[in-house]
Amino acid sequence: MTKNKIQSFLYVIAPALFFWLAWPPRDLFFLSFFALVPLFLLEDKTRNIRASSWLIYSSLLIWNIVISWWVGYAEIYSSIFMLLANSWLMYLPWLGYRKARNLVSDQKALLVFISLWLSFEYLHLNWQISWPWFTLGNIFAKHNEVVQWYEITGALGGSLWILTTNVITYMTLQKSKIKAWWKPIGFIIIPILLSIPFYINNLSDYTSSNNNSHSALLVQPNIDPYLKFEKDKEILNLNQMLKLVEPLINDSTDYIILPETAIVEYVNENYPYRFESIQILKNFVQEHPQIHIISGISTYKFFKKGEPLSQTARETENGDFYDSYNTAIEIDKHGNLDFYHKGKLVPGAEIMPYPRLFKFLNFLAVDLGGISGSLGSDKEPKVFGAGNKPNLAPLICYESVFPGHVAEFCRKGAEILLVITNDGWWRDTDGYKQHMHYASLRAIENRREVLRSANTGITCRIDKLGNIHEQTQWWEKEVIDVKVHSFNNLTFYSQYGDYIGRFASFIGVFFILGMIVKKKSENVN
Repeated sequence: MTKNKIQSFLYVIAPALFFWLAWPPRDLFFLSFFALVPLFLLEDKTRNIRASSWLIYSSLLIWNIVISWWVGYAEIYSSIFMLLANSWLMYLPWLGYRKARNLVSDQKALLVFISLWLSFEYLHLNWQISWPWFTLGNIFAKHNEVVQWYEITGALGGSLWILTTNVITYMTLQKSKIKAWWKPIGFIIIPILLSIPFYINNLSDYTSSNNNSHSALLVQPNIDPYLKFEKDKEILNLNQMLKLVEPLINDSTDYIILPETAIVEYVNENYPYRFESIQILKNFVQEHPQIHIISGISTYKFFKKGEPLSQTARETENGDFYDSYNTAIEIDKHGNLDFYHKGKLVPGAEIMPYPRLFKFLNFLAVDLGGISGSLGSDKEPKVFGAGNKPNLAPLICYESVFPGHVAEFCRKGAEILLVITNDGWWRDTDGYKQHMHYASLRAIENRREVLRSANTGITCRIDKLGNIHEQTQWWEKEVIDVKVHSFNNLTFYSQYGDYIGRFASFIGVFFILGMIVKKKSENVN
């Protein structure tokens, strides 16, 4: 193998290796600050060689595989399609960078790359083919003490930090002066130092909130997700969970939190009290009237005659239409029910994105048990009011990966964030660990505590500094009793959401239009 081929091979492999070591649950987050530099060097090496595009794509594909290979445990063929497609989307900013270098200066082309990459991440947070797992700002989830300023920028601020530092490091490599290295070093150190006042300020808030705590029981029933939907276990599983919490209930218990699809009986929301699971919960809260129960549940709801149908509506043999939902339910001492339907659905598993356009891809849908086919959803977040107790945001599984979506719950009055999830589909891999750590970033962005109830995986409490408390282990049946603090102040990020993504998208579109005009002008000349 020639020296050039060895060098190209190293450039292709290095980004995936650096990002794998930097990504949670590993600890070397600082490697992310130069993980993209090998790809910039590879682009230099292969500039104007059309056939070389596959090298950068290959590097991005390897990166996707080493970070999220565990999705293959759900369904291998759909996972392969997802990894290939996401790598292609990641390549588009690099394609824009390559085109820009032929029309503008290298420095402007690097700005184009940064704006296009942030636009790509913002797109993944807002369209139906969403997979925001690779948002670069997620890298700091385990060591979030260095990004306490996320309450201002959100996770896209971390992405901007990584992208800018990589670009400056690459530009510094082009120079031979040692003095030039103060720039990338400064870009790494200064944001870390900025975290200190944010941390101290929010740490002091706890001294004034000791009287504003509430008691919650978080349940991890540890039920095999592939077996929990069996017909004879619909009521058995719920009764077992309530038996787990019964000995721990006392007069100060405010909430019982059960995980995603803890209630697997398929409940009709039009007539919920006809179902045994709902009657069991109603009787339970009447015995413990101080408690609000929040649980995951599988539900469906019929459309009224003349009511507009959703794109996910299903038709019965009688010609009636209904929607199925992945739902969070709240029940109080009077038996009053409130429903929230998961708004961010997993592509392929819970919804076929843009069904009219991609109907031919239905064969790729992942079967994760329970209700198959595209689910319905609420158009906007909904907060569970709990009387004189703090309002709760019922985030269902995957929703906790969307920073702007979580911020919207806070704008609607959520004082505590709940994450009810399954997390057992991916076995004992990085998947459930990453999912848990990402919730720490949502706590920092909104300065809210997070209560996490997982079917299996990690059940825990996360304080508003992103620190994890009362943590369970994988494949462990347990109920943890936690004291949670409520907060109602809105951070800058809670108020304005992903403004960095919106601004970057505007700049990216502006650059693309400018390059198109310039290219056409050159052709005319």
